[in-house]
Amino acid sequence: MNSLMSVKLALKKFAGRNEAFLVPIFKFLITLIALLRISSRIGFMARLNSKPILLIVALAGSFLPLNLTIVIIGFIIIAHMYALSLECAIVVFALFMVLFLLYFRFAAKDSVAGMLTPLSFVFHVPYVMPVSMGLTGTPTSMVSVGSGVVIYHVLHFIAENKALFAGTSDAVADLSRIEKFKAVVDALVKNREMIVLAASFAITVLVVYIIRRLPINFSWFIAIAAGELSLIVVTMVAATALDADISLGGLFVGVIVSTVINLILQYFLFDLNYNRVEKVQFEDDEYYYYVKAVPKNEFVDKENVREKRPVARAVRPVARPVKRPAQAIDTDEPPIHHTENVDHEAQAERTAAALRNANNRQRPAAGASRPQGTRPQGARPQGMKQNVKPGGPGNK
Repeated sequence: MNSLMSVKLALKKFAGRNEAFLVPIFKFLITLIALLRISSRIGFMARLNSKPILLIVALAGSFLPLNLTIVIIGFIIIAHMYALSLECAIVVFALFMVLFLLYFRFAAKDSVAGMLTPLSFVFHVPYVMPVSMGLTGTPTSMVSVGSGVVIYHVLHFIAENKALFAGTSDAVADLSRIEKFKAVVDALVKNREMIVLAASFAITVLVVYIIRRLPINFSWFIAIAAGELSLIVVTMVAATALDADISLGGLFVGVIVSTVINLILQYFLFDLNYNRVEKVQFEDDEYYYYVKAVPKNEFVDKENVREKRPVARAVRPVARPVKRPAQAIDTDEPPIHHTENVDHEAQAERTAAALRNANNRQRPAAGASRPQGTRPQGARPQGMKQNVKPGGPGNK
């Protein structure tokens, strides 16, 4: 399980880091595949079938929005229809206008579905799209999926009956332009297979969307199962009612393939851990809130997970500061260090006494004559007059 989670995480990281390059490449590929398929099936205009033009349009589609790319492809299809017959071009243009109005009005954000639904028929996996769009889209995805079904069947019908539309068939050689136009419309409207698949795909999208939005456990799994069952039942009932030519074997095989692909899609988009469901209730001044929180499955890398064990570390002795006695300030006596050793105390006292005696010998005794060149206290330098009071010994 962890190996799958690691692959999923690696793919998500790769897609997130290289999104700026992957999205244009994806758009280029689907545009190029669509153009190549159109050119091979209904390539009636030789100028639009050249490889340089197809590559230029595909490169432009890689940078343009998908909705604009769909419009460009629509005009290319109409140009091919005009090269085949004017009646066919008018019918296809009117049909595309109706589909484009519905599409851009309700499902403009489902441009991917509008491109992938016709291509899913080309690769023989059409039953993947309704369930996938029900899981990832909205109810308006019914319009995009249904439009894709109609576009594919219109182009397929024209490709299979190009002799009829070109007027080379004996059945329509003597018909007027109005009668040819009516024959083309009847051929498209009476396409029962197209009606059955469009209806069943639209209903399946709605069923899957409603169920996967329910606040129940394993909602996506239940939605996938219900969508595949709805696809089978609705298709079989509609095919029986309209007497449409639907292959039951292809239906069941397509449903199995659709189930596998959608389970993979669910794993990458909605992988939840229902064993850790939490329900929270709180309130404010106006409302009560009931919240159900379901965590996602997390990847656990066993190689990087290590058991936390206590690690024995060597204890180093802590060096504590030694308290020293404060030295005497502004005194001639050095500080005496008292220790527990008596000899040391006696030696310290003797040293202090010797220092005191030396200081006393350096000081002059009282009444002793000062050395020459020194001025006694109170003496004045020469040249200064001394003020003598009257009647003193200096007055005559």
